[in-house]
Amino acid sequence: MANINLKRIMKRKGVGNKALAEKADIPIGTLNKIIYGETTNPSLDTLTALSRALDCTLDELVEDMENPEHLTPSEEKLLDLFRQMNAEGQEKLIDNALDMVASKRYIKNNEFDMVGQENA
Repeated sequence: MANINLKRIMKRKGVGNKALAEKADIPIGTLNKIIYGETTNPSLDTLTALSRALDCTLDELVEDMENPEHLTPSEEKLLDLFRQMNAEGQEKLIDNALDMVASKRYIKNNEFDMVGQENA
């Protein structure tokens, strides 16, 4: 599972294989074996070096077996708050989010898909 998170983090950070291997001070062959799933159980020393080089936690590299998409801290906070709400509060939060997206003021770009609504 570490290789899936490693690829995702590398992509998010814009780091290539060669640069990461150099920064983590591990052989490029070792890194490639981890990335492409040939090494399924890398050593703790290797994972620690990779997490330091990527400025992330060990948990980010190896965790999330139930959640294939690692959530950002803001997403985790929002999900935690959502789960604390009753059904009425959850519906209000969803309605507010839909309104914010529909206004286009709070979206990252001009392409968006409102969940639960037909595209115009």
